[in-house]
Amino acid sequence: MGLTSASTIADAYDQYKDNLSWEGDSTKATAALEAVRFLLACRPEQIAAEAGVSIRYASLEKTEGMLAAYIASRSSAVNKSHFTRAHMLLH
Repeated sequence: MGLTSASTIADAYDQYKDNLSWEGDSTKATAALEAVRFLLACRPEQIAAEAGVSIRYASLEKTEGMLAAYIASRSSAVNKSHFTRAHMLLH
């Protein structure tokens, strides 16, 4: 979706919910991390997301760490080069 300064907390919460299954998908993880960071930047004490449901920011901070670590591991794996040493036997 791409959150901007014009986005609302509801927009960020919707993006977060849309990307809850981010494990194994760096695109979803990036979108989820963006939503978590938006929610943390605009935070009141907690969000009353839906009837009877609220989000505590302490849990979002933990999720932010997990998402950031996952994205960092995926991007560093993509940018790594591997070299193999080989010897040729001549007969």
